[in-house]
Amino acid sequence: MAASDLKDVKLYYFSKVKDSTTMGRGEPLRLLLEDAGVNYEYVRLTADQWKEKKAELIKEGVPGPTMPYITVNGKHYAKTVPAMRFIAKKLGKYLGENDDEEHLLDAYADFSGDWTTRWATTLFRGSDEDKKVYAETTFPQTLDTVEQMLSKSSGPYLLGERITYVDFLIFHQLDDDNQAKVDSQTHPRLAAFVEAIKNRPSLQKHFNSLKQ
Repeated sequence: MAASDLKDVKLYYFSKVKDSTTMGRGEPLRLLLEDAGVNYEYVRLTADQWKEKKAELIKEGVPGPTMPYITVNGKHYAKTVPAMRFIAKKLGKYLGENDDEEHLLDAYADFSGDWTTRWATTLFRGSDEDKKVYAETTFPQTLDTVEQMLSKSSGPYLLGERITYVDFLIFHQLDDDNQAKVDSQTHPRLAAFVEAIKNRPSLQKHFNSLKQ
């Protein structure tokens, strides 16, 4: 399926998270849609608007609605990773090419989710000591793990030259965590990964819009 065949696509997420328009779980979906050239509407909701929207979704029979979610032709698709996989499958790309690669992407997606949870828990509910431990121990260890993951292929992405939906998950969490700043001396593969995504022609319009 071509990107143009995905009709009436809408992405729903908060208007801001801690005063940022990109922080949180909505941005990886946005990166995938932008990179694929899918025409979509980004519906940004305040906390109060989400409370009302959530009540509407419950009445419509959506079980335990959360954001982000997407709708395609009015049909609801929930959660960041499942929605990204749905889009990737529809497009026939951004996935693994065999069972081994699919398993690897599943594992890396789970790793990214665990990273996001640790980061968010520390940021929003952690004590000063929790934040110190995260910055000095947890985050550096996470970078080392991602470096190892990237070293399993020829690069620059997790599966080599083919970008996948998980690359957007990893890139965005790194951006949320420290604005995607990586020391090329200590983490050369990760630094190359960041540059590869930042320089993708399909994402230049999006990245430039964030600077305005």
